[in-house]
Amino acid sequence: MHIARNIPNILSLSRIALSFSLFFVARQPLFVFWIIVACGITDVLDGFLARTLHCESDLGARLDSLGDLLFFSALVLYVVRYQMGAIQKYLPGIYAIFLIKTISLVVCTIKNHTTYSLHTYGNKLTGILVVVSICLILLTGKGYFTAVLVVIGILSALEELLIMSLYEHPDVNIRSIFMAKKRAS
Repeated sequence: MHIARNIPNILSLSRIALSFSLFFVARQPLFVFWIIVACGITDVLDGFLARTLHCESDLGARLDSLGDLLFFSALVLYVVRYQMGAIQKYLPGIYAIFLIKTISLVVCTIKNHTTYSLHTYGNKLTGILVVVSICLILLTGKGYFTAVLVVIGILSALEELLIMSLYEHPDVNIRSIFMAKKRAS
């Protein structure tokens, strides 16, 4: 049973390793596609299994956040390096997302003396759309779906910034600003 309780952390760690492996196969779109799919699956499964096995932990949440950060950073670097033509016209929106997310992390760090991001529905949807968008770029060579990603990503980033600004130590698993409850500090 002890090994089963470590599966969520192992999945998060595998997403970290897979994120780095992306650059070793960057010129092989089929491998990139499957690495992205595997990372997406580990991202869904780590949290689900942690809750199901009742082994949620601070370490697990941090590994999940680190895995997400490295995975999405690797995806951005991959797309910028190898698929820039497909996303060029969406760059202002992508920059806006990064700016808002950075401000949110700064607000979190200043207010809470630690840095983390929230697992809102909007952030989860944005993550799914990133994976779908890049997979569609790999399959079609076009970035049409990226416009949807940018709109949802900006709204999600703004929601996270609002939560971080309004609440002291918001629950990392908060689902939405509409479900936020003030907690005593």
